[in-house]
Amino acid sequence: MKLKPRHASLVFALAGLFLFCASLSAQQPPKPPIISPHARLMAARTIFIEHAGGLIPNDIIGNAFQGWGRYQLVGDPEKADLIVSIIAPTTESGVSVGSASGNGPRNTISSGGQVIQIRLLILDAHDRVTLWSGVEQPKSSMKERQREENVVDASLRLFRRFRDLIEPIEPAP
Repeated sequence: MKLKPRHASLVFALAGLFLFCASLSAQQPPKPPIISPHARLMAARTIFIEHAGGLIPNDIIGNAFQGWGRYQLVGDPEKADLIVSIIAPTTESGVSVGSASGNGPRNTISSGGQVIQIRLLILDAHDRVTLWSGVEQPKSSMKERQREENVVDASLRLFRRFRDLIEPIEPAP
């Protein structure tokens, strides 16, 4: 059976299109393998620390990362493998003091901001995907010194949870 010239050119066009599509699919580079979050955390070497909120959690967790020595701190997120995000929102707590009769002037004594929660996020610096997250809520206290100690304790617990994921503590034999 002989094809008419019009049909022959259609067959050649379709064959050419098929070959073109086949060559495009063959030229695509293979997709990189998916790496687990834990493997990405283990492979990382540098971190950038960003923080928002209360100063105590930022100082405690930042110092803990520096003292650990597992990761090198860098000053630019573009040069980091991981971003350590410390979020510690505070509330303003105040105590109202007035006269017993209620007619006197009211004074507010502010005891400073109270950290209500500490959140630690470990993000991949290249795509900002969360690789690990943890939250601690400090115990509340009326005394400022005790509140600060509770924030320090909660900050350290949070850091230790992350550190234990990367370097689990071996039980004593």
